[in-house]
Amino acid sequence: MKDLIHQYSAYDLWANTRIVERLQREKDNVLDHHVKSSFPSLRLSIAHIRDATNTWSARIFDTPPLEFDKGIDALLKMSVAMHDQVRALTEEQFHTIVKYANSKGEKFAQPRWQLLTHCFNHASFHRGQVITIMRQLDLTDIPNTDLIAYQRLLLAKK
Repeated sequence: MKDLIHQYSAYDLWANTRIVERLQREKDNVLDHHVKSSFPSLRLSIAHIRDATNTWSARIFDTPPLEFDKGIDALLKMSVAMHDQVRALTEEQFHTIVKYANSKGEKFAQPRWQLLTHCFNHASFHRGQVITIMRQLDLTDIPNTDLIAYQRLLLAKK
């Protein structure tokens, strides 16, 4: 379990880095251009990934949410913080039951590994929306953030 979750965490950081580094080349008018999506701009989509990861991290690790500036590079700071926390867990801690409440105050209890995989999957889902928005805006040099691309990169390094 530990190796798998470590890979998902590293993948999440890698994919977020690729997206943010690409979007840092765009001007504010592109980042804020209104489109039809779950979140109506690139900037708001990135902010949602950052904020949701921050919320889940606080639940998963029973810590206060982290404070970040509102720039798109804050997603990378959140990703690094999450990755560092995940890397510090023992195998046993992945199986620890975490009790938390959602935004409606409903209470739940689940193994930590399930919450982490949800968090990484959620970010991946919204990164896909970011890619779609980038295509709608006719941006070029859109990065491949597929998990398989990351796994192939790891294999090539061996």
